[in-house]
Amino acid sequence: MNKIIISLLSILILLSSCDENDFLEEDPQDAIYAENLFIEYSGFNSAMNSVYAMMREIKGNGDRMSRDQLWVLNTDMVSSRYGSVNNFTEYASGFEESSDVYDWLYQLINNTNMIIERAEGDVDWQGLSEEEDLNNKNAVVSQARVARAWAYRLLIYAFGPVPLNVNEITGSNYSNAWERNSVEEIKAQMQEDLEFAVANLPLKGDDMTHINGAVARHYLGELYLSLGEFQKASDVLQPLCESSEYSLITNRFGSTANEEDGNYFMDIFNNPYASSGNTETFFVFANGTDLPGSTKLSINDAYINEYRKYKKIDQTAEWYERFGGFGKGRYLMTPWSMFDEEAYDLYARNKEDSRNIINSWIWEHTDGRDNFLYEMNDVRGQGEVIRRYFVYDWNENGVLTDPSTFPLDSAIIEPEDGPSYNDKNNEGDTLYTHFNYTADALGYPDNSDKHTFSYSRKWEINADETTDFSQREQVYHETGYLRISESYLLYAEAFFMMNNSADAAIWINKVRERANASLINADQVSLDFILDERARELVAEEERKITLLRTGKYLERTRLYNPTSMYYVEDHYKLWAFPSSAIDANKDNLLDQNIGYGGSTTVDFTPAGYPDEGYNP
Repeated sequence: MNKIIISLLSILILLSSCDENDFLEEDPQDAIYAENLFIEYSGFNSAMNSVYAMMREIKGNGDRMSRDQLWVLNTDMVSSRYGSVNNFTEYASGFEESSDVYDWLYQLINNTNMIIERAEGDVDWQGLSEEEDLNNKNAVVSQARVARAWAYRLLIYAFGPVPLNVNEITGSNYSNAWERNSVEEIKAQMQEDLEFAVANLPLKGDDMTHINGAVARHYLGELYLSLGEFQKASDVLQPLCESSEYSLITNRFGSTANEEDGNYFMDIFNNPYASSGNTETFFVFANGTDLPGSTKLSINDAYINEYRKYKKIDQTAEWYERFGGFGKGRYLMTPWSMFDEEAYDLYARNKEDSRNIINSWIWEHTDGRDNFLYEMNDVRGQGEVIRRYFVYDWNENGVLTDPSTFPLDSAIIEPEDGPSYNDKNNEGDTLYTHFNYTADALGYPDNSDKHTFSYSRKWEINADETTDFSQREQVYHETGYLRISESYLLYAEAFFMMNNSADAAIWINKVRERANASLINADQVSLDFILDERARELVAEEERKITLLRTGKYLERTRLYNPTSMYYVEDHYKLWAFPSSAIDANKDNLLDQNIGYGGSTTVDFTPAGYPDEGYNP
């Protein structure tokens, strides 16, 4: 056991110090470490723990933002505090964040390849029978194969065709002549991996921080949808969605059950584990000071707005603890993703008179859908879930008072006043967030210096780490990553794509009923409505760009709902530039760059049945 622990630590150190260019080039893993680790079942489990630690990094460890930025920013739900990101001027082949993500994912892939290959060696699987030995082996291999498919899923929806490798890189097989395999080839490997896992993993395991059959079925269902295999998607999702193993939360629970500023929906994020009563989250990224390999994540740094910009709010431990850490608003939610009926009406009635150039970005639906995302009774759009104001006894007189006048109208009309309007005009104890745009050099909406938008409170936390000013930007955060409600919406999408709107409505309504939203009829189901429902349920959770790319809606919805990107997003921005560092390292074969960035590589993500946004021209 000591050898295993020592070897695991050595591998973790090795993994943290290498980069993907070396991996795809000539930096093989140390055989001694691998041989010491992969001799028995417990060693393979330790190796998988390092894989989970790497997966968790999607919620942190980016340069300025979380690593999930490649699949979150410039969508209908999220923009950035950085103007150069919103208008895509940073998205060249040398963009540091994309190279970092590319390196990280190939490190993860090589780790999974090593686990899968070494499982075929002479291993003590520590079972009491041959059948138990086989089950232990298949459980480890299945987890590794799902993690590998997950990594390739992220890669293709960032860069399109990428090198496909399913073998451990050693000193005898490294290469400087990689090819960019087609998305179709990579999806075929993902399908093989996920189908193997579905056949060998239980729907619900003993540890929610480990990949189980629910994770495998969820991603296989999504993959089948992306292939146009709608019946297969329905078939693989049915045992998950119709199982009694998981169910939607409808009552208060966990350590936050009695908190006044909360509701049963928010309890899900504050209590991700089944041991706390969570019946719907089925995959959790564990994190904490007592877990080997844990790292601080920047999830609150990304999603919590920069409320310290308000002059009334002090940069003290009290404020960090009260409002969820030292937020920097690196991700700014779009108005569409935050608007309930009242908010939409507020901005719409000011659109003619405002210096906030609302006319340049406000939307109006013509297909029968509400213009606002949240009905007023929808718990997902209420103040316990979306931060639209801060309340505090500013003058410390022991009495909370409302503002003398409702200040948002004046703030919208005169955005140049910025957050300070609260200090000038608000005599009460409430500070309102608002969407504050000025025009850039081209006359388009710009928010580069505005970081006080409304935001999702899913990642607000009260933790000791948030009160330490020196550690204010990143915190340990246990993150629920996949929930059954998302699986329900995939299931509904499969029915809709098979022209079965009646069953699609049933599964959408399960999610809406839990949220206290009005139920819909079959004739109200559309692809846009499904995407709207995903936004209501999964804002600040899902990798939204993946959903929009695979449904053929990325360009359309970004141009409709994202004020700071709508005038800049070109067709080729569906993909990021292929990292120049990877091209330069591949000395023996020239890798083509993506179209729009100096190359000719294109990809069409959407199968028949979805709107076709076409190849990247």
